[in-house]
Amino acid sequence: MIISILQNLTGFSARWVLSTVTPIALLALMAASTGHATSPNSPKSVPAQADPLKIVVSIKPLALIAAAITDGISEPELLLPPGTSPHNYSLRPSDIRKLTSANLVFWIGGDMESFLVKVLNRHVEKSHSIPLMEAPDIRVEGSQYTGDHDHSSDHNHGSHDPHIWLNPENAITIARTMTQAITQRDKTNTDKYQKNLNKFIDQVRATDQANKSILQDYQQRGFFVFHDAWGYFANYYGLNIINNFTVNPEQAPGARHMVELRNELANAGKTCLFREPQFQPAYLKTMINNLDVRVDILDPLASNIKTSPDAYPRFLGKLATTIRNCLSASSDKPGNKTLVRQ
Repeated sequence: MIISILQNLTGFSARWVLSTVTPIALLALMAASTGHATSPNSPKSVPAQADPLKIVVSIKPLALIAAAITDGISEPELLLPPGTSPHNYSLRPSDIRKLTSANLVFWIGGDMESFLVKVLNRHVEKSHSIPLMEAPDIRVEGSQYTGDHDHSSDHNHGSHDPHIWLNPENAITIARTMTQAITQRDKTNTDKYQKNLNKFIDQVRATDQANKSILQDYQQRGFFVFHDAWGYFANYYGLNIINNFTVNPEQAPGARHMVELRNELANAGKTCLFREPQFQPAYLKTMINNLDVRVDILDPLASNIKTSPDAYPRFLGKLATTIRNCLSASSDKPGNKTLVRQ
């Protein structure tokens, strides 16, 4: 219709229309005249899909679990950069923005991320904040520390050990808790989340069985850990931690505890000390000098594990093989030699 009108215009009238109507408007008018405008019989446009849930997790191990549940749907956002200790972390303005814009925030609890308590209470709806130490069926154990440790006010585990993810059954409970919270907010993808959960459980239990086989011959072999973080893993697999160096990995142990540790290391014979990649204090070398101690790395924060749907089972399996390999090597090596892995 518009085209025929333009065709019938002559002289000044046609020139006026062409100079006055913008090209975009003219194209729109032409599209309408040729039947390209939406009509009752035209196919309906597909509505834009809703944005995926924004899920924030506080520490890397929780990101490994969440990535398995949200696989193919969304990716969790990690609050603390990999390798960052949560014990003395200070929130940045960008962290607060990330928290306040999240649909869900999964964290361990005040015993681990004390820096989150006030911010979440003040800026995040209670229903959006999920402290996993309070989840039903989570097994919470007491702190394992002994001796003359320095109890810093900046690092207070209280009477509970917050490293709950190092127990495989707790990891499954965490995954179930995440799935329940997520599906309440994204019912469209409920079947996908549930399928992902089932796959995660199968993978964790398969890794757990493999770990039991790997570690069964080493349950009586005592070893030392740098940080009071390994109670859940050791208790679950029946391992023997003789002692730990510190409750707060950012502070040196007290003098009395250092003497106690030196005596225990000497009496242990061929043994292993597991440090963490974030910390390599100079006093460790002094403590094990001229002792038959191998030093290897165990990282409770999974800093070097790439986040993926199968990352948590890989992390769990790596812990077991690292312990087995170190204890096996220490029993095979002749005495009077210290091996330190950098």
